[in-house]
Amino acid sequence: MPTFRLIRSKALGAARNMAVDELVYRRYLNEGIGVLRLYSWKNPSFTYGFSQKPDGVLNLAACAADGVEVAKRITGGGVLFHDDEITYSFACSKSDVGEPQGVFVDYRNICRFLIHFYESLGLRAAFALSGPDFRWQPAPHEICSAAHEKYDIVIAGKKIGGHAQKRNRQVIFQHGAIPLRINWTRAAKYFKVSSAGFSAYATTLTDELNEIPPRDVLEQKLIDAFSLAFKIEFIEEALIDDQAGMVA
Repeated sequence: MPTFRLIRSKALGAARNMAVDELVYRRYLNEGIGVLRLYSWKNPSFTYGFSQKPDGVLNLAACAADGVEVAKRITGGGVLFHDDEITYSFACSKSDVGEPQGVFVDYRNICRFLIHFYESLGLRAAFALSGPDFRWQPAPHEICSAAHEKYDIVIAGKKIGGHAQKRNRQVIFQHGAIPLRINWTRAAKYFKVSSAGFSAYATTLTDELNEIPPRDVLEQKLIDAFSLAFKIEFIEEALIDDQAGMVA
């Protein structure tokens, strides 16, 4: 049974969070030990994909004026608003998560821990492609919440959260968000493109549950779901990079 490091980060700013995620990825390349990291955000923030130009989507001056951080991810995908959520990242090998050799990406297998997590809360979660009205052609969007992809997680037909990957040979790095609630009105203030209707086809735990469990309970359910899906044991520790002076 593989053993992963488990890192519970304190709340950090957007740039620091993304730097720590890159550190998780680089550490795996150097050491080959799987890592699962759980973290949160010091302030409302946006992240954007590594090949994306944020000034085409966001009003960066308004973000700066309001202290809303904007940071680049090492993964692809569209702009994502981060606020009241549980965010995770992990780095591991294909074999750690049971991805067959010769298969480039097996999202259904890799993301099944998210299905387990939502089911542990009594929610019926599924991949978007399983919906009766799903159109098989993916519909990417410059804003993550508006994208329509096969392996998005949906509850009652509405997308919840988002996830993205970076790969290097046999290494998988993935991070993603589990939104407790989203202030769409606040987020819309910073978009240059229309965000009208986002709340109609995206959802959060607040929208789906009568009462949200405490954060520590949710985090433990996510850890348990990951362990169940991939038969993983954890050793909890801090992540320290002496050169960067970084502690997560």
